Amino acid sequence: MSKRKLMVRVRPAWLALLALMIALPALAAPPAPSGRQLDKQQLAQILGPRLRQVLSGQPLQAYSPRWGALVVEPAISPYLQREAEELLAGLKSPRAALAVVEIPSGRVLALAGERNGRLDPSVALDASSPAASLYKIVTAAAAVEETQLNPMSRMSFTGRPHSLTPGQVKISQPRKSAQATLRESFAVSNNPVFAKLGVYHIGGDLLTWYGKALGFESRLPFELPLGVSRLADCSTDFDVAGLASGYNTETTISTVHAALLAGVFVNQGRLVEPYVVARASDPAGNVLYQGRPASLGRIVSPTTCRAMQEMFEATITEGTARKAFTRLGQDRILRDISLGGKTGTMGGPDKTELFEWFAGYGRDEQSGRTIAVSAVVVHHSIRYANAKQLSRQILRSAFAAGGTHVVSQPSFRHAPRL
Repeated sequence: MSKRKLMVRVRPAWLALLALMIALPALAAPPAPSGRQLDKQQLAQILGPRLRQVLSGQPLQAYSPRWGALVVEPAISPYLQREAEELLAGLKSPRAALAVVEIPSGRVLALAGERNGRLDPSVALDASSPAASLYKIVTAAAAVEETQLNPMSRMSFTGRPHSLTPGQVKISQPRKSAQATLRESFAVSNNPVFAKLGVYHIGGDLLTWYGKALGFESRLPFELPLGVSRLADCSTDFDVAGLASGYNTETTISTVHAALLAGVFVNQGRLVEPYVVARASDPAGNVLYQGRPASLGRIVSPTTCRAMQEMFEATITEGTARKAFTRLGQDRILRDISLGGKTGTMGGPDKTELFEWFAGYGRDEQSGRTIAVSAVVVHHSIRYANAKQLSRQILRSAFAAGGTHVVSQPSFRHAPRL
């Protein structure tokens, strides 16, 4: 067979192979049909490996085998993100994280994490940290909503307020019992009072129901891979006592969820969906996803919200966050902001770590602008940072310069072309 004849026979096979190679990308990633939309779960799968890029606040390019090329425009505030990262950068704590969420929109303005001295935003999405006394938020809300109790209702307790033993949960009261109002007990994080609330006033089933209604045991819709906050078992009365007071290591929460939880009570009792992506489009400019405010439903009444705000504010003025928020009258940024919060401290399951929490909010009564924050710091033997002070600092940044860095969405007119 001549060389010319061989080339004639082989050439069509090469052409066919070349055509197949050109067609494969199109077959693997067809353009999204008209009217088809991305959801948050799909975006979380796409953006999980691009977490740092999303949190830069700048438009980024992403690719999905199903959706093809995408232009993703974050909703993050670059200013607040830098502020949060500067607060955490170089900390010697094993881990720390900050979350800043605009209420009622649910827009995540900043999300930062630190691990062993280096920035690691995945810490802010992790939901394995014990919630500690942050769960008292759930217990207090259930007590006010479901019973006749109010912030000034008085409760008796025995022993130390920050311990919890089976004897402290008994209904019978020895002569040497003390009393405290619900407001005071929330502010100073009194474990025996909240344990009795759970066992004798609310009950395990209702306490668990409120926890689930407020976001525990479900994956909150988010465009990043957010961990699931968990609830401890309630098979015995002492389990109920531990859940109600947060005195266990099995109830866990993420910083994003903690901020949303605090935000419920300055949002007319509604839990909002967080969002960190303003929009995602295909190369032709077709919008496949639009970030927008969304509510997961109203859980408690406005009356309960007012009672909860009174208790949140007591934590700042006379409770466990008092030292971190001292001299507010001299703070030109925060002196006109209504502040509230809840603290929590709990040793880890292996006894080598101590988890310190703050979850709260700031609200400008004149403009109505409201920011929810949360911070967690994990300590070993030495405490290198303070979750309450970190929260005050990021709240101050959020309300600085009249909020001009926070209110407006970033401009995306110069989004990169694919």
